[in-house]
Amino acid sequence: MKKKIVFASALGLLLLTGCQESTIQYQGERMPVSEVEEIIADQLEVENPDMDLEVSIFEESDD
Repeated sequence: MKKKIVFASALGLLLLTGCQESTIQYQGERMPVSEVEEIIADQLEVENPDMDLEVSIFEESDD
């Protein structure tokens, strides 16, 4: 429940600031990065119920 509130808050903040969230291809669908992060974290937590995991996806730059 806490994760869903944080996710909704982050999504709301993005909408209020007028920023468009990046999307990526995941399992054959184009999805917002934050949604994919949540899906992957949930999948990992199912297999590791004793852990509260957070996943971050970002594009690496070749500076």
